[in-house]
Amino acid sequence: MNNCEWEIRWSESLSVGVAEIDQEHRQFVARVNELNKAIIECRNKATVERLLDLMLMEASHHFWHEQRLLALWNYPDRAAHAAKHAELTAQFDRIMKEFERADVSFTWALKGLHIKQLLVDHLLQEDMKYRDFLLRRKDSERSPTCRRRERKRAPAVA
Repeated sequence: MNNCEWEIRWSESLSVGVAEIDQEHRQFVARVNELNKAIIECRNKATVERLLDLMLMEASHHFWHEQRLLALWNYPDRAAHAAKHAELTAQFDRIMKEFERADVSFTWALKGLHIKQLLVDHLLQEDMKYRDFLLRRKDSERSPTCRRRERKRAPAVA
């Protein structure tokens, strides 16, 4: 099977413009690709479960880190973003319980793919919102009007 059919490739369009978050997202994309490969290769349930556990553990840490940064940046929708993280975490817990009970490989493969899709959708939809916020903030900091205002407010040096 051609890798291009299932592999997600990192591109700058996935970047949020923050090196440490982008690195965590790159790691997430690598984990998604590992999971996809294991499912496509019909690896055993224990292997897929290990990959899912690792992905969810890293997602949990990432959510915490991202929320901390969003607070530092005074992101206006940080509460809604944190709520999305909590909702995703609850969904992951439910899906993992279903995964653990599933005996048929088709069923647990679908559960793994569902978790993967939830995480990918979050990256592509929710995380891009704060990327846009950060880009607008950078643009406003660079605007000539903003710089003129800052010079007017700056205390005079004697």
